[in-house]
Amino acid sequence: MNEGIDLANLKEHDSLYIKNPTAEDFGWRFNGEMYSIRAGEEKSFSKFVVFHLAHHLATKMIVKDEEKKITPEDAKNMNAAIHLRIAQLGIYDTHERRIALYRILKRKELVEAVILCYPFKGFIGEMGEYERFMERQTQSDKKPEPPNKSLEPLKITP
Repeated sequence: MNEGIDLANLKEHDSLYIKNPTAEDFGWRFNGEMYSIRAGEEKSFSKFVVFHLAHHLATKMIVKDEEKKITPEDAKNMNAAIHLRIAQLGIYDTHERRIALYRILKRKELVEAVILCYPFKGFIGEMGEYERFMERQTQSDKKPEPPNKSLEPLKITP
């Protein structure tokens, strides 16, 4: 997905692929038009539509993960730290956001391009987490694929 793309020469209307890695369908508006991606689906859209959808899908993913940590006491107390953390996720660049963007776009360079397009207030979190994630992804991408047995000739016995 998105292999072989020359990001330095990517034009405004060139298309990119986006994947919805969640178990839920996702939709968001861009310039008043609704764009949707089913759960697990890959779709191609123009560069800025992909950047916009990836930004909002990543935010939805990281906020949902954080909301799972809310205790019943936190739900009653609007001053609980978890609510501040969730609010920060929408306006700051974080390692969680970058990991989510990578799962959506599958290219580190595209993750960085999306981050540059949005006016985040700065980076909070642990950049080392993102770097370790990227090392693991790079290593798993380099593993040789097992041979595809379906390509071997069929043995027919009389």
